[in-house]
Amino acid sequence: MAHRLCATPFDLRVFDVAASATAAFADRGCGIARSLEDIARHADVVSICVRDDAQLRDVLAGPDGLIASATHPMVALVHSTVRPRTVRDLAAIAAANQVTLLDAAVTGGAHLAERGELVAMVGGPVAALDAARPVLGAFCRTIIHAGELGAGMVLKAANNLVTMLELVAAHESLKLVASGGVAAELLQQVMTQNGNLTDTMRRFIEFRRDGARQLGAAAFDEFQTRMGRLVTKDLEVALDIAAEAGIELPGTAAASRLMMDVFLNRGTRGGDVT
Repeated sequence: MAHRLCATPFDLRVFDVAASATAAFADRGCGIARSLEDIARHADVVSICVRDDAQLRDVLAGPDGLIASATHPMVALVHSTVRPRTVRDLAAIAAANQVTLLDAAVTGGAHLAERGELVAMVGGPVAALDAARPVLGAFCRTIIHAGELGAGMVLKAANNLVTMLELVAAHESLKLVASGGVAAELLQQVMTQNGNLTDTMRRFIEFRRDGARQLGAAAFDEFQTRMGRLVTKDLEVALDIAAEAGIELPGTAAASRLMMDVFLNRGTRGGDVT
């Protein structure tokens, strides 16, 4: 997403607590911020990509965060998958210091980000979205205004649970054909022909099969472990939204318990799925 912005006329500044994450941008002529305060002094629109609610609170409302450092009106876009109440709580704090918060969840994965074809699901004031639309348009092909603040996160959580249930289905169907001595390729052929095999499923299956060869075994295991933990966190967000609404999502609850096995390709008795 940031590399897409780097290719636009915007005056892009990037910041990360890990300096290695920003190194590539200096070679492309983009500004490297020294701190969140540096970002807040210069930016009209800020895109925030962090792991979870705690990191979002730290970036926005910490003692040296964007809100405390803001010197002029600014729109802050929250791209992370977090709880709607977190966005609403932070928005109330931000508004007192000229910062308008929008939940601007994105979906599509790194390959669509590289092509500028992500989908954004935005909650919050239309006027703020209009101000941020040129920035979102640098890496999104579709921008959906979901409604009031927090609605973008509800939409993202609902979309995520569909994806994760798909991955559980792919994992378990591969276990089933393996148990019957049937080649996985035949299942993929059938699922392709009847429309069951989505692009997300296909990419996931292929990377889980070939990733160790591409990255090396240790790096692959580390990556899959991180991804399993991340998507488990995302499903917990969906479950928290449901709990606040007084509804149950039993399939999502089951998937949240299974995601590490799915990403690490573990079978029911400790064996790998072929």
